[in-house]
Amino acid sequence: MEIIPGILVHSLEELKQTLKKLSWAKKIHIDIMDGKFVPNQTIQLAELKKINPKQNMQIHLMAHKPETYVKGFAKLGVKEFIYHAETSKQNKILIEKIKKTGMKAGIAFNPETTINKFKNAIKEAELALIMTIHPGFSGQKLIKKPLAKIKQIKTINQNISVGIDGGFNLTNCNLVKTSETDFAIATSAITKQKKSKEAYTKLRKKSN
Repeated sequence: MEIIPGILVHSLEELKQTLKKLSWAKKIHIDIMDGKFVPNQTIQLAELKKINPKQNMQIHLMAHKPETYVKGFAKLGVKEFIYHAETSKQNKILIEKIKKTGMKAGIAFNPETTINKFKNAIKEAELALIMTIHPGFSGQKLIKKPLAKIKQIKTINQNISVGIDGGFNLTNCNLVKTSETDFAIATSAITKQKKSKEAYTKLRKKSN
């Protein structure tokens, strides 16, 4: 199971400090929130452009009109672009658009979202992200029920990589591991720890 440090910040300065703290990481997961789809607003594409992180970037977009973000993130060199299924009425078309840019296309699902109506999109997607908290803020407790979606999604698309986001830590990493997840995002458990690399190492050892 791959462990990816998560970044949820609200200013350019906070982003700079966090990227410096995670300079050891090869890959980072960056939350982009518009303050409308979720009750929080983070840094936007404009701030990322000013820094252009050297690490491989996995973008988690929590915003309306995801199609308007694709070109900008592709130009920035983002490797993986994940948006929420709930924000688009043309998921299959949007996934194809993302893939054409060279980015890996991912689709995220809120805890209450049922995946049955998104089967066609899942078949086309390369990544799926299951929210195990209600999106918007880090530090929440992991919700167990959505973990069942991992096997459901893999039944629809055997080649898809499925991850979880929210509440992942040393206490529940064994539970997450048994759910057959391929990757897990850790913001509070890694990024917000004083010794982030040490926290990552401990989490990785216990999860694999």
